[in-house]
Amino acid sequence: MKHWRLKHFFGLIIVLVLSACSFNKPTGWTRLADNEVDQKSYAIGYGATAQTYLDRVNESFDINSFIRGVDDWYSQRVTLPVEQIRASLLNRMLDHDVYTYYSGVLYAAELQGNANRLSPKCWSFVEPKSTTQGINDAMVDLQRNQVRDDDYIKQGAEQILHLCVAQVEKDQRVSDK
Repeated sequence: MKHWRLKHFFGLIIVLVLSACSFNKPTGWTRLADNEVDQKSYAIGYGATAQTYLDRVNESFDINSFIRGVDDWYSQRVTLPVEQIRASLLNRMLDHDVYTYYSGVLYAAELQGNANRLSPKCWSFVEPKSTTQGINDAMVDLQRNQVRDDDYIKQGAEQILHLCVAQVEKDQRVSDK
């Protein structure tokens, strides 16, 4: 009887541990299928990242932590103010993965902010999941020293630029009236 209780107890513990592990899976970024990627959003993420991080990404760069930060920003899961995150990064008393995560958060915030500086409506043309995928792919390519500069990236960048310029002109006409 005692043996049965012990066996039952350990069986219950194993089930509880496995259940706890399945509930603690981090929510995070997952790749989109090729047919789900918005070209202009991907291109802006890829192009800006390749340009910004050229010569800054080596084989030990923690791309996964960086992308989690980017994805959390675009998914509005970041609760700290950008100024506080920036101050934490200046302090540099963070673990490597936490530092890289917050670097991703700040990069995503800056990319969004740059679009909004053109027009507050420019970011509405961007699909954040596609942008995140572009950022991820650029980081991986930078790590391999194989940055893309093909028609897909160029045409996507032209699309977003055209939409933003049209929006800026529309905003200007409205403010002139």
